[in-house]
Amino acid sequence: MKQAIQIKKDIYWVGVHDFQLRQFHGALFPIKEGASYNAYLIVDDEITLIDTVEAEFTPILLERIRSVIGDRKIDHIIVQHGEPDHSSGFLEVKRHYPDAKAYCSNAGVTSMMQQYFQDHGYQKVKSHDTLCTGRYTLSFIEMPMIHWPDNMMTYVKEAQVLFSNDAFGQHIVSYQLLDDAHACSYLLSQAKDYFANIVMPYGKQVENKLKEIAALNLKITHIAPSHGIIWHRYIKELLNAYMEFATYQSKDKAVIVYESVWHHTQAMAEALAEGLGRSGIDVKIYQYSKTDRSIIMKELLDAKAVLVGSGCYNNLMAAEIAGFLEQLKAFKFQKKKGLGFGSYGWFKMIPAQINTRLQEAGIALFGEAQSICYTPSEQDLATLEQLGEALAAEIKAMPQ
Repeated sequence: MKQAIQIKKDIYWVGVHDFQLRQFHGALFPIKEGASYNAYLIVDDEITLIDTVEAEFTPILLERIRSVIGDRKIDHIIVQHGEPDHSSGFLEVKRHYPDAKAYCSNAGVTSMMQQYFQDHGYQKVKSHDTLCTGRYTLSFIEMPMIHWPDNMMTYVKEAQVLFSNDAFGQHIVSYQLLDDAHACSYLLSQAKDYFANIVMPYGKQVENKLKEIAALNLKITHIAPSHGIIWHRYIKELLNAYMEFATYQSKDKAVIVYESVWHHTQAMAEALAEGLGRSGIDVKIYQYSKTDRSIIMKELLDAKAVLVGSGCYNNLMAAEIAGFLEQLKAFKFQKKKGLGFGSYGWFKMIPAQINTRLQEAGIALFGEAQSICYTPSEQDLATLEQLGEALAAEIKAMPQ
């Protein structure tokens, strides 16, 4: 029988580990070790479940719940977020505990109704509303657009636990649920990966919410997100890192992303990297079709520059690069500069089109796009290396 794992007195993890998952939110976020769907049980005079899990894993959730409360009923279900990885198990849980009251933000009620079509008498809650379950008082904190309109957190004052939903999540699958069991550098790297691929477009909302939480002066010993491990020992380090992520703090770093069939555009990418690298810039270079997209987004989070290259295919840029540039628009990058480049045979406008798409994504340009006909000569490559050196000076002059 699947067992719950106790986090603190009266508080249990009753979630699920999906060890097989390799794509989170479809192809949006490739992951390597699976994902956890965290749900939590608060055992008091009245019993509260914080979130559910993916529908297919609901039997495991119910097993873990029963391992703690046996035949007792659940009185309250907090739906912090209507996305299916948190809520699609709700209907089955409600079938087993029909008298449980469900609580959502105002936008959460809309989300649940539009996805599952049944009105379960959802109780609408807003920031600073409270729910008393006996010894414990639950307070709700709305966090719209981190990363859906309906997201909210739940704070338990007496236990000093913040159930943060998607905020502060990571894709770490471990039965060692507390951060004490893991290296801080690894945890923050995984949190950065999650932020870059899921939360990055909403940096301003995250920044404002972090300031709001700080102003509330909450005593927090544990932050329990909906994915990954639970923060306890490294909360200060986490909050500092999240503020850096949210405010797009950057390094003297450039990310080069390209597609190349006959290695001509690849040679251009490597020449630019040579000039940048020997001038003290941290350079990451990726052929997009051979690289997990999540790696590129993570590296872009704190880079100052993105250089994008493509050859010409029937007068079009590579489909992979076209898709990448669309993603850049969705991620709303800030404080970055970019440049298009590429080799061509008889239609030289692809790098200029890349420049235009970079601007559409809110990325300022270093200058004119770089086009070379067919194979770059030794002189062409030397010129690109010199350009890399010049770009390095511009990158160093950019604010952090």
